[in-house]
Amino acid sequence: MAQITAFRRLVPLLRNTNCCRSLQASADISHTAVNQKQATGKEEINTEPIKYFGSQASRWTAQRSREGPKGQDVPWFQPYVVNFSVAIFLIYFCVLREENDIDEGLGRSLFEHVPGLEEKQLILNYHYNKENGLPTLEIEDRMKELGMNFEASS
Repeated sequence: MAQITAFRRLVPLLRNTNCCRSLQASADISHTAVNQKQATGKEEINTEPIKYFGSQASRWTAQRSREGPKGQDVPWFQPYVVNFSVAIFLIYFCVLREENDIDEGLGRSLFEHVPGLEEKQLILNYHYNKENGLPTLEIEDRMKELGMNFEASS
């Protein structure tokens, strides 16, 4: 019974599409057969496989699905308008617009925004390099610049 209701939901979809005319015709035939079976009260289960090869569906390509229906009404000037709009947008935001405080804030380092982050990152990198036998000289120099004691952070 669930298959019949699912099939009934698919029939209107097949009627609305312009593709797969043979599938649409077989859906109409099957739909009337289902209605006749329900009217008689006997439900027969069709165990035959649905034929795919040789049908319209076997010749359908994914490219046809992506393109959409043929004959879309796209004006000839649409690509020019879109390219012109994008060009104007880029010229304004990349050349003409003056920087503001938000732009300047985005140019700063994350360590300047979050206090204590650089120290924590240096400690983590120092411990990782010590455990894996990697050089720690640059990390120790930066810790000295910040006034941290790398011996105490161990």
